[in-house]
Amino acid sequence: MNFMNIFYNLKSLIFITLASRTICFFYLGDYSLQNEWLILVHHLSEKGILGYNVVINNYLAVPKLALPNETVLPSVFMPPLYAYYIHLIKIIFSNYINLVNVVLISQIILSSISVVLFYKIINETENKNISLIYSLIFSLIPLNIYSSVQISSVSIQVFLLICFFYFFQKILLNKYNLLDLVNFSIFSGFLILMRGEFIIFFLFSSFYLFIFYKINLKNFVISLVVSSIIISPYLARNLKTFDSIILTKSFGYNLLKGNNPEFKIEGNPEYIEKKFNRKNLQIKTDNYYEINLDNFYKKKSINFIVEDPLFYFENYIKKILAFLFFDPNSTYPNYYNVFHIVPKIFISVMSILGGILALKKKGFYQFLSLYFFLNILFFSIFFILPRYSLILLPAQILLSIKFVNYVLRKFFY
Repeated sequence: MNFMNIFYNLKSLIFITLASRTICFFYLGDYSLQNEWLILVHHLSEKGILGYNVVINNYLAVPKLALPNETVLPSVFMPPLYAYYIHLIKIIFSNYINLVNVVLISQIILSSISVVLFYKIINETENKNISLIYSLIFSLIPLNIYSSVQISSVSIQVFLLICFFYFFQKILLNKYNLLDLVNFSIFSGFLILMRGEFIIFFLFSSFYLFIFYKINLKNFVISLVVSSIIISPYLARNLKTFDSIILTKSFGYNLLKGNNPEFKIEGNPEYIEKKFNRKNLQIKTDNYYEINLDNFYKKKSINFIVEDPLFYFENYIKKILAFLFFDPNSTYPNYYNVFHIVPKIFISVMSILGGILALKKKGFYQFLSLYFFLNILFFSIFFILPRYSLILLPAQILLSIKFVNYVLRKFFY
């Protein structure tokens, strides 16, 4: 067996994936829970409440770790799934081993499974060697490796998204059974709990199947029902707590963070703290505190946009370009590292061209193209963070294959 035959097999791909993430775990892995995840998991454990803000007085609540005698307000600001994921691991393993290590090891395992499923997606249309090469590229993208050893929901989101694509492709190719349809719907439900706005993309994918591929009404309804069952406990909790059926309530904050007079592509939370300090807002600290606060932010951001629509439209275009290529004014550490920025630009160019080509013909790649461009247009309404690129990476690599195949057919075959 020659060297290339040793390299070109699925076991080697899995080994390389696990090895790269294990090395990164020891040198760059997080050591503790931080920021919002520390607060949410602490309050779940100590108070039994998915809460972010702690009451200071009748008109002020702030995000912090609550003392035993302090009141935690139930939260609807953050999507709940990752907090519950960490909390479940804490319940199971708290008496045996370091919590953060277990979370990161679980993310490494899920990231490796993602690579295998990604290989299977490509292998539906490409040969084994091509599938392995592109899967290896996906596996070794530095941001993909790094995210798996950080306390961040994005690694789990990518795993769920690839599962979503995997089962969606099986349905589209009519290579599925009832269990595959149920799995597609379950992972869709989890993605909605991971990112509330995913409900838009789930409905879009369901109608794409129903309209363009004539999936029968029974299966269409089954999919909607199963995904609804997954998210219904959280919706019931919110209905009971906030008297409304909502997934998250952060639209106003995110809109203002990315649309204010001191514009930054990656958002400007400092502007919000400086101009709209919570101490001065006089919003009552009851169960509706986060909702009323977010409504306040939404009103302010819409006023800014209405007063100077050209300025904010220009900023919207800048965010689109930053999402597609790179942010010329990023403040994130190591953002301009050559191992991050060069692959990002290269894959972005190929995926855009591949996406344009894929729009012409009905099928999985057309869906991916629509999904890709819809994500760009939607998220650019708010602000663009470096980790958002990872959410699009699976679709980008798949669309890049479309472009490479086109070039090969055009000039070499």
